[in-house]
Amino acid sequence: MQQQANSLPGALPSMAIHDRTARTIAMLKQLARELNVPVEAFLRAPAEGEAGDLLTLVRLWSAIPDTQGRRRVLSVARQEAERSGCKERA
Repeated sequence: MQQQANSLPGALPSMAIHDRTARTIAMLKQLARELNVPVEAFLRAPAEGEAGDLLTLVRLWSAIPDTQGRRRVLSVARQEAERSGCKERA
């Protein structure tokens, strides 16, 4: 009897994969709006300099599965921004 991929140990159900993909697409669209760039900018090969660093940061952010981990990253980012004189937008 052949097992479906969804029933393999450790495999994500197709609905969970779809939900994660939908959330990722929504996040990229929102980020693109905030940065005033097309979504496609995140799908190209990473650029050099700041644009490449931003893309790396977004990819790393997406790889952090838990809320506490993301909060730690945000805390460090806020501290660095404040050190540079930046105030967070509401």
